[in-house]
Amino acid sequence: MVSLALVAAVAVFALAYLLFTFRERHRLLIAAVAAGGVVVVGLVPFGRLLPTGVSGQGSVVEWNTLALLLALFLFAALLEEVGLFRWLAEEIAARSHGRPRYLLFGLALAAFGLSAFINSITVLLVLATLTVKVARALALDPVPYLLAEISASNAGGAATFEGDPPNVILGTYFQLSFADFAEHAFLPALAAFVVVLLIFGRSVRPALPPSVAAIPVRVEVLRRGPAAAALGGFGGTLAVFAFQGALGIPVWAIGVGGAVVALGLAWGLGHGREIVARLDYATLLFFLFLFVLVGSLVTTGAITALAGGLQRAGGGNLLVTGTLLLWTLGLLSSVVNNVPLAAAAAPLIAILGGSPGLATRPLVWATALGTDIGGSGTPIGASANVVGLAAAKHEGVVVSWPRYLRIAFPTMLASLAAANLVWIFVH
Repeated sequence: MVSLALVAAVAVFALAYLLFTFRERHRLLIAAVAAGGVVVVGLVPFGRLLPTGVSGQGSVVEWNTLALLLALFLFAALLEEVGLFRWLAEEIAARSHGRPRYLLFGLALAAFGLSAFINSITVLLVLATLTVKVARALALDPVPYLLAEISASNAGGAATFEGDPPNVILGTYFQLSFADFAEHAFLPALAAFVVVLLIFGRSVRPALPPSVAAIPVRVEVLRRGPAAAALGGFGGTLAVFAFQGALGIPVWAIGVGGAVVALGLAWGLGHGREIVARLDYATLLFFLFLFVLVGSLVTTGAITALAGGLQRAGGGNLLVTGTLLLWTLGLLSSVVNNVPLAAAAAPLIAILGGSPGLATRPLVWATALGTDIGGSGTPIGASANVVGLAAAKHEGVVVSWPRYLRIAFPTMLASLAAANLVWIFVH
């Protein structure tokens, strides 16, 4: 029997979700009000907000995820501050020598590779701005390059544990390792990226007239010492995280430790104030309130009911159920932000994974691929899209919804299909 509490939790979550989509600028306030409401009326007991032990588990709030994201955001800001991203993008532009296809492949590869390890918001903010400037210098239409970068960034985010917030949420919820994601998610994500290259590569000219191609592109001089120190600290944090299971260190401890290292390096390199000011506090708080909202769906039984429906639809078959998850979440991620989807999907997978014939981990990979890659479908599907298009608009390039959908949505569908086929082959 459906309880009043379940109906209330679903109604609040659905309303918040709609407001997230149409009032993106106010999503933090919306999440705070909704989360406060479900706690005040008792849909989420106050005692469920705090962890029950040093591992960070036992709470509706994924404290492990928040701590790890804090470290990743700080390192992303530090690497941007020392000029690494801009230097890399400008180096790619210079080495393309005015060849549009080489330029597109290089920028897309940078978006894919960087987004596998660094917050895609930072990656797209830098790449999109530079792409518009380079395209203008070479008399090129910047839109195909921008959309290729967005699609590649979302595919790259699906490849690793820390690549995209949905992966961090799923990975910490199920206590998965860096190696787990590299083994099971990288190849499907790579297949999606190859599809992006093939489709967008055909949309640009292979070469430019010599008079246009000769336009020089300024390359920023990289401050190698600070960049090496920042990369070293980031690499060290990732190394500890990769062996987290063997070392027995809680994920939250690695996140906090990494954050301390990042701040220490920032102050030592003279960028401390800039890093603290640039930290994305709003996103971290949004995740905190979002976890409370999803917790109301767990405590009232809404997730259990949804899991039962998916189990019946999939007939208890792993490949069918995983494919349903991948495509359902992928298409949903095109129209709503993928972070709330991943937060709601985690407890759903936990219930499905306990059913006969269904294994938890393959369903996790299918969910990660769907939520990350599917986010490329529309301008609001993922944070990378919103930031990249906003940066381009700041430079005077406006990408309309019809044009975005005409180019990116079919590419997203083809990328999802490629990822789905590889996922089936792997599992």
